[in-house]
Amino acid sequence: MSHELYQQIKQVLTEHSDPRVRPSSLERLTLLVLGIIKAENASPARIAKALEQLGLTAATEESIERRVRRIENDPSLQASSCVHPLARNRLQLGRPQRLILIIDPTSQDERVVMLTVSVWYRGRALPLAWAIWPGQQPLTDAGFWERVATLLQIVAGLLPVGVSVVWLADRAFGSPAFTDLLVPYGWDYVVRVQDQTRFRDQRGREFKIGALVSQPNRRTKRHGQVFKKRGWRWASVVAFWGQRHSSPLCLVTSLPPRWEVIALYRRRYPIEAMFRHYKSYGWQWERGQVTDLAHLERLLVGMALASWLVLLVGTQVAAELLAQPATGQRRTRPWVAKQSLFTLGLHRLGCWLHGATDRCLAWTLANWDAPNWSAQISAHHARAFVFALPPP
Repeated sequence: MSHELYQQIKQVLTEHSDPRVRPSSLERLTLLVLGIIKAENASPARIAKALEQLGLTAATEESIERRVRRIENDPSLQASSCVHPLARNRLQLGRPQRLILIIDPTSQDERVVMLTVSVWYRGRALPLAWAIWPGQQPLTDAGFWERVATLLQIVAGLLPVGVSVVWLADRAFGSPAFTDLLVPYGWDYVVRVQDQTRFRDQRGREFKIGALVSQPNRRTKRHGQVFKKRGWRWASVVAFWGQRHSSPLCLVTSLPPRWEVIALYRRRYPIEAMFRHYKSYGWQWERGQVTDLAHLERLLVGMALASWLVLLVGTQVAAELLAQPATGQRRTRPWVAKQSLFTLGLHRLGCWLHGATDRCLAWTLANWDAPNWSAQISAHHARAFVFALPPP
């Protein structure tokens, strides 16, 4: 079954890569992606061991590792030629009504900084574009906001025409330096800001946003002007201090001041899960020995494609589970609700590699308007339980 899965992955990558990428490069890329999925690790040595176990080649493990390291030297394997075409195609075919984009930085042992833009999908985050640079060093050729502007331009070329877009970002982006970059594209945003960010209401009164909710169990929503030091900008403010929280959540948004903004901002957190999949629980990026930025870029292409393919398969498993009639007897959250789409996809691909299933893989993304997968499958069973109750 490993040979068949190899061919399926190769076909997907071939159909959604720049035509200028050579067939030999696509073969190497397929090996890299399949090796990452099988090994659940981005280390060349672990990838080589996994590929040797799959029996895709008669080469020794040592020879396969050298081949994997040669993949890192292939200049044609770029995000622009291998990841972006796939992402653009899946977004267009999915026909979403609205896209939620998340921007956030992370690091690899402080050696490398990676700034990533991902798209929210049913409680998970899929990588769209990223930029990397050495950690613990001053930026030289381009400043931080110039790099952000470049990423926004790349992402704009990936999105379907006419789809509304909302950006979510943490406090590092709670500044006009970021929000002003979104205005020319007509994109909306929800960003977290510091408590002391100034707000001026429509009657001209000024407040620190944090002072609008001065104690736990308070919330407020208002429209006015923000960012006094950088020049006032019209925006909405939604602030909430939960009873269990040590400080208030202060949000600035281009959307109307509604409580739904808080729930919308919570959709930022899946990018943290994506980083965990990259660095520890998934592809073990933190344990990799690759430090050269050019080599690391190739490795990130493989990790991004592996993440896309795993989630594509996970959505297929989710569709199968939702198609099964609920018994109407379950009072608690089902076991599958505790598994993310990523975990479901990784398990199904593992079954393929071990010959435990022969289901055809669809490689599609649908139901962009669906909620978090855990909530969706829980509601599927809860609905059956409620309507199965006998009348009083």
